[in-house]
Amino acid sequence: MSPSSSPVTRRRLRHRPRTARAHNRPPQRVGISAVVMMAIRSRMSAIRPALVVTAVWSIAAYFAFNDNILAHLIARQTDMQISYEDHIAELRARVDRIISGKLHDRGQVEQQLTALLRRQATLEQHASALAGALDKAEQKQTATLTELEERIDTRASRIRSVLVGLGIDNDRGTSKGSIGGPFVPIKPAQSGDTAFERQLDRINGAFAQIDRYTHTLVSVPVRQPIIGEMDMSSPFGIRRDPFLGRPAVHPGIDLRGEVGEPVRATATGRVSVAGRYRGYGNMVEINHGNGLATRYGHLSVITVKIGQFVRIGEVVGKIGSTGRSTGPHLHYETRINGEAVDPQKFLRAGLRLGDENDLRSSAAPL
Repeated sequence: MSPSSSPVTRRRLRHRPRTARAHNRPPQRVGISAVVMMAIRSRMSAIRPALVVTAVWSIAAYFAFNDNILAHLIARQTDMQISYEDHIAELRARVDRIISGKLHDRGQVEQQLTALLRRQATLEQHASALAGALDKAEQKQTATLTELEERIDTRASRIRSVLVGLGIDNDRGTSKGSIGGPFVPIKPAQSGDTAFERQLDRINGAFAQIDRYTHTLVSVPVRQPIIGEMDMSSPFGIRRDPFLGRPAVHPGIDLRGEVGEPVRATATGRVSVAGRYRGYGNMVEINHGNGLATRYGHLSVITVKIGQFVRIGEVVGKIGSTGRSTGPHLHYETRINGEAVDPQKFLRAGLRLGDENDLRSSAAPL
């Protein structure tokens, strides 16, 4: 209720009783409802300004609240936009890092690929150089094998011709003692073999032939019985006997030498005689097998004994003048099947063989 309306009402209420009392009128009764209405009216009159203020405040609060909500929404939208932009920026940075990593990896792969290509090119160059070197080595090897094959064939032909000239049975060969074992044939050359393999087969065959010839040749007396140049004082054949002065057969050759000079076996064999023997004085006879034998007479010293196996070049005694001898010398004989033959034939064959004179000295016992 407003302060302006309150005194008026009180004045009005006070005035009426005074009027009644002045006119001596009895006071009128006012109804309860009227009083109530009046109270309500007076109360409403007092409340109306407050309601207006409240309404105005509500409207202001509503707009202020809406402004706050709008500001809040705008701020939230701004925050969301900023957060979204930050997230987009982070994603872009991540994508950039991934792309950068991929580019780095790609660069490394390209570098590795380039290195591999360079290495492959280097290897190809090395392979080409190696192939050229191998070709040259193969050509040189082929030339060497060809030369070796020719040398082996030449040597085999020379030995074969020498043995044939001496009347030695090449096919029968020399006795090598007790031997045996299963028969394992040599694998024949195959149609798919290379020229190198075929050449090796031919060389192996030639070596086998040389080996067979050598086994025969070490038992053929083609080596000199004394070291150095031989000085022959009496040849093989018919001569005047030095003691009787009559013609006689000389079954060997006499070689000058000093007493004590070593006498060597001219071929591999086994000693069949070692001692004094008729006019030979101290004599050594060696059986070489295949019908061949050699005798060494007039020795001052005998260094072997009967049954002993001797190798080519081994010392069997020393030069002397025992038996029917006019001075120090070596009486040397070569026999085939018990018959004396000219030793020079075998010695000349040894000269023809050349290096083959230095034959294997480790042949098997007879």
